[in-house]
Amino acid sequence: MKVLFMAWEIYDDSGMIPEFSKYCTGGGLVIKNICEYVGRVCESYLFIGKCKMPEMDLGNIHLVGTDREEEVQDTGLSVQEKHLQTMTAAFEKALKKIRPDIVNIHGLGVLAKQCIEVCIAKGIPYVYTEHLYIGMNQKIPGYEKHIEWEKQLFRIPDLRVIAVGSGMKRKIIQDFPEISEKNVSVILNGTNFIAQKLQSDLSKKFDLHEKKVLLCVGSILDRKNQMQIANAFRLLSRDIQEKIKILFCGADAIEGALQNRISELGLQDKLIYAGSLSNREMKEYYSIADGLIVPSIAEGLSIAMLETMAYGLPIIMFSDLECADDLKDEKVICFAEDRSDQGLADAIVEWDQRNWDRDYIIQYSKYFSMERMAADYINFYKQSINSLEENE
Repeated sequence: MKVLFMAWEIYDDSGMIPEFSKYCTGGGLVIKNICEYVGRVCESYLFIGKCKMPEMDLGNIHLVGTDREEEVQDTGLSVQEKHLQTMTAAFEKALKKIRPDIVNIHGLGVLAKQCIEVCIAKGIPYVYTEHLYIGMNQKIPGYEKHIEWEKQLFRIPDLRVIAVGSGMKRKIIQDFPEISEKNVSVILNGTNFIAQKLQSDLSKKFDLHEKKVLLCVGSILDRKNQMQIANAFRLLSRDIQEKIKILFCGADAIEGALQNRISELGLQDKLIYAGSLSNREMKEYYSIADGLIVPSIAEGLSIAMLETMAYGLPIIMFSDLECADDLKDEKVICFAEDRSDQGLADAIVEWDQRNWDRDYIIQYSKYFSMERMAADYINFYKQSINSLEENE
């Protein structure tokens, strides 16, 4: 079976694609891993839209060459529109050359929508994987364009979708009731992450002696909602505040607003911004942590959650998060039942008071492997192709 993947960008740390080796996002990492692990069983081709790429093999992925594609010549178009039209034409040529059995498009954007429309026009089986769904009822600064793209894409007639969480599927169908429930499948994320207990000087650096440590992992931005942690922490009793430190790990995209709020509350010795960290550095932080706190307004099944569980660490999160239905195990997750500051503070208290079985959480985490995820994708592809053939 030939599978053609399309994505705007990926994350690759092999050094073979310098353009995509600097900024690691969970979405970019999981997309590349899906292509790689599916490629161990099927012929896996990857079309990248952000920039022109030379043809090459990247592990078990055949990268589609687009570097020889001529730019669309139209002086009336913006540089961005020229690129979109050029890459759409390159995608059409890739379809003709590869003749895939199915196309799997990952991530939102104008080009993703255009590639879906090309597949529909040519009668080629496709599916769109949604990694982050904001929804029509959310107003998150910086995501206005994202929501507009969602409106455009999810109104494509008879759209076929893979959601990375059951809650995400439910939100999509609620927002777009014209989409048939059978057209939205759920495949939970996986990771090839290997937990390693690493020695470091972090305990001394952050004065963690006899403290419980919560990590909050991910770029500092409004969607991730780290600010609410500070507001919730101030509601904790003095005794509990003295027992816990929270370390924020990720690139700062809100220009120090979180650090300023922490300083305003006088909590800078308890809530600490650690900065943007490499994969190895993150393993040092997981090694000294006791849990993860996820206050996000919208979130897929994040890689940070999967990595945390691989270390046997419990997770604090809101009960209405898109992935909550798929992680309902009280031995692994501590839910904040409502989105108030007090609700989050109460969840921190509950996490502190409970005894967590790390071995149980490690065993639980093994379901979320890349091998299982790739097998789920391949089974989905086969069923989709067989279903279309039966209906012809």
